[in-house]
Amino acid sequence: MRSGPVRAFARITFGNWLSRVYLGSAAFLLLIGAGEGGDQAAGLFALMLAVPTGAMLLSVVNSLGAWAQTDGSIWAILVCSYVFQAWLLGLLVHAVRRGSRPAGL
Repeated sequence: MRSGPVRAFARITFGNWLSRVYLGSAAFLLLIGAGEGGDQAAGLFALMLAVPTGAMLLSVVNSLGAWAQTDGSIWAILVCSYVFQAWLLGLLVHAVRRGSRPAGL
């Protein structure tokens, strides 16, 4: 039985060590850097982990105007960019694993 597209997406995004390390690092840095008393360096590194996807999405939000620049939209952009980039890392791990298998297996 073949898995559905949501299950395949979740397996690729969260089912490998590289994506887990990336998402864990992003979550850790966001927890340390968020809020008024947060560490500014950790917050900056958390934002840097979201580049280039986050920068592209932020430019779209900035072009929409001030009404779209809310805290919720910034958090949504960060989450979407982290998940998308974790998916890309999962695809990379999947391709490397597939390429390292001997032919015929």
